[in-house]
Amino acid sequence: MYLQILRLDPRDRRVRQKVGEIYLRQGKNADAERHLREVVDSLLKEGSHRAAVSVLKQLAGLRPDDPQIHSDLGECYLAGGYHSDARAALDAAVRGWVSLGKPLLAAKPARRVADSAPGDVTLRLRVGELLQSGGDNAGALDAFQEVIDEFRRRGRLDEVGRVAEIALALKPDDVGLLLDAAHARIAAGDCKRALQALQPAFAAAPREPRTLDLLARAFEGSGQPDRALKVLVELSRLAAERAEIKGEVEALRRAAALAPDDEDIRSRLVNAEDRLGRLEQKLTGMAFAQPVDEEELRVVVRAEVLARYGLVDRAESEVREALSARGDSVALIAGLAEVLVSAGRSVEAMPWMERLLPRAGAEAEAVIDRMALIRGMPAAAGLDEELLEEDDLAPEPDDGSLLPPENDEQPDAGEGPEAEGDRLARRGDFAGALLAWRRALADDPLNEGVLAKIAELRSAARSAPPEPAPAAARPSEGTFAEVEPAALDEVSPEGGVEEARALAAVGQGEAALQIVRDLPGLEARIVEAQARRAQSDLSGALEVLREATNDASESDPAYPEALFDLAGLYTATQKHRSALRLLEELRDLAPEFRSAEVESRLRGLQLLAR
Repeated sequence: MYLQILRLDPRDRRVRQKVGEIYLRQGKNADAERHLREVVDSLLKEGSHRAAVSVLKQLAGLRPDDPQIHSDLGECYLAGGYHSDARAALDAAVRGWVSLGKPLLAAKPARRVADSAPGDVTLRLRVGELLQSGGDNAGALDAFQEVIDEFRRRGRLDEVGRVAEIALALKPDDVGLLLDAAHARIAAGDCKRALQALQPAFAAAPREPRTLDLLARAFEGSGQPDRALKVLVELSRLAAERAEIKGEVEALRRAAALAPDDEDIRSRLVNAEDRLGRLEQKLTGMAFAQPVDEEELRVVVRAEVLARYGLVDRAESEVREALSARGDSVALIAGLAEVLVSAGRSVEAMPWMERLLPRAGAEAEAVIDRMALIRGMPAAAGLDEELLEEDDLAPEPDDGSLLPPENDEQPDAGEGPEAEGDRLARRGDFAGALLAWRRALADDPLNEGVLAKIAELRSAARSAPPEPAPAAARPSEGTFAEVEPAALDEVSPEGGVEEARALAAVGQGEAALQIVRDLPGLEARIVEAQARRAQSDLSGALEVLREATNDASESDPAYPEALFDLAGLYTATQKHRSALRLLEELRDLAPEFRSAEVESRLRGLQLLAR
């Protein structure tokens, strides 16, 4: 009778299920399976996951060796919120696909198991191993990187290194993985093996601060303090070039510990520590810029807190609004200048600081000093030593000596930075001249003569056709040889970042990359990722931003924006669990940062995870 009804209406799901159950009781398993599968397919297409569970359990009893049935059953359990039952079904699906020799198919239910238990990192590691076995190296690398990121967040350096070693088998030249492996080897005391990982990393990124930091540690740990010292000196110079005074001080302190009698290093350290101390003396802490009433105090303090947590736009908006009513407030002008500095917009901050000079009284010199420091003056006009050669990366000691560079025109005794810049410009060393003149501005930021020379030099560089470097002048791969700076034809880092951001926003990714690629700082990496995304290079954008956030400090003003954009990239590449984790971290770290958008994305990702 049921068969007759089914012939009249083949889409009657209840009747078809009844027919399948009757066949099941009669022992006609093949017929029962055929009808029950049609019922399941219909229910799944309709999204009736809970209703499909009972039918799938019947099918699983008929075909316990069919991994797809277990996989579908696990998905239905997840949709119904039965996570423990889902775990058992999905695990059965993984075992089934593996037994059939299909690890790629096994990776999908394995990923679902891992997503349902985000605290269990070993489950995500299993996903990577299945993808690796199936030949999906790109997917496996992404999975391993997620595991590495999670272990790094937990402070498990040993596990970071272990997984990095596994991932290196898939991509032996990946700089980030090489550095992770080297870091773990150094922590374990195996500095010679760390040098083996650092050699290709150094060849690929010889001016990467993390590479130099680990290289110095590895040399020191393997009993080669002279080489460690050379690397630390170069690291301090690199930090100085990037106006990263804290990094410069840290490198010089380590160098001074290795060479306590080196007067040059000690002098550089004293100078850097002095600049760091002065840099930390903000305008808002100076006596002449103290708030005169409770309202000004509230605005200034609130702006500092907002800027500290990356909410620079809000901080700027609130100070500007208060300034519209109190345009002559010294405290508010100082507060706005510091907000702009914290946002990396020092060019915009300078006019506000200049407005404070006539009213600074005895502290005018301190204001000028801060203006000079914020300009980000490098501490040295190029290298004064021959640095490590390629074979210096070998663990064995080397008796090579350091030689001063050849110099046809020697400086005069007592030569100041402006005169030094003039001399270097006459020799054709325009990069050195630019750096020397910048040091002159550190002493006198309003020196019109020096400013005119810099403007003339940049104008000449822009109008001259590019000339290829002669072969003999190009640095050999894997050395510390200095590359000629490209700063002669660049805009300031602050203006460059904003210009690149604007170009990326209108889809001009390549033009944005040309500007921002070589600029330092987390904000520049955010814009680089946005530019790559504008070019539809999601994997490149993800890699850039992931490495940048790994190396950045949570106190960096750009850190919340970096987390937000990285979560968006994870979402775009279907890594919903990683995106969800980052947004939750962002909400805890900076609860007022784009809060409505963060909450909206969190809700959407939570719905996808069901």
